[in-house]
Amino acid sequence: MQLQDLEIFIRLYQLRSLNQAAKSLGFAQSNMTVRLKHIESEFGVRLFTRDHRGLTPTQNGTQFYAYAQTVTQLTDDIRQQMHAPVHKRRIAMSKLLFDLLVIQQGEYSLAHDTFALLTSTEFLDLPQDAAELVVTYANFAHTGYQQIARAFLPASFLISANRPLEAHRFLINSDQHCPFRAQTLRYLHQDLSQVQEIDSWDSIIHLIQAGQGIALLPDYLMARDDLMRTTPHQRFKIPYATFVRSASSLYESVTT
Repeated sequence: MQLQDLEIFIRLYQLRSLNQAAKSLGFAQSNMTVRLKHIESEFGVRLFTRDHRGLTPTQNGTQFYAYAQTVTQLTDDIRQQMHAPVHKRRIAMSKLLFDLLVIQQGEYSLAHDTFALLTSTEFLDLPQDAAELVVTYANFAHTGYQQIARAFLPASFLISANRPLEAHRFLINSDQHCPFRAQTLRYLHQDLSQVQEIDSWDSIIHLIQAGQGIALLPDYLMARDDLMRTTPHQRFKIPYATFVRSASSLYESVTT
């Protein structure tokens, strides 16, 4: 017996007519008769009596109707559960960390997570309900989140490994709260004469690849983007942390 047989039986029981049930389902009446006989044969009982008025359910037929309704309802329920949209965790992350943790290392999944890539300044005004997880090197201190992990992103001053340096120019992100910017300015003793601001990390990396300057960047970019250190032994560690949205803030957002 197939699930469709139960659907056919339910329609026969409700309409009490082979002809009307066949029309409503778009089946041939002969096919409906065959399917009904198959069910009765499998269970070894009569489910309907048939006369000039149509179909009349037997006691077994009434009992089978309740069974058929239960099975089809449970089937519909499990179908809806299996096709229900999967909740994806919302993660706010710094772009250079996204390139490392998501693209290269696969620590977070595009199948299970959605990502908002924010600047360090944008993290300062992150709304309470904007993300369930925050991974950033920004100076993030939000009462609605609690820190659960801390690590360091190794970084160095990098130049192109393939093109000679055309200008001894330090490129920094225009984001005023960027820790890579702050570390570069400390290194230069706040001497802005050697510095040029650029709006995006992608643009900075492309300029470095083209031999247009020097920038403090994560070490993982060396192999990926054909970059190299200006000084082999000069290293920096940019701290970053992972924050999870606290249970109390989650409750408040649900109840307000």
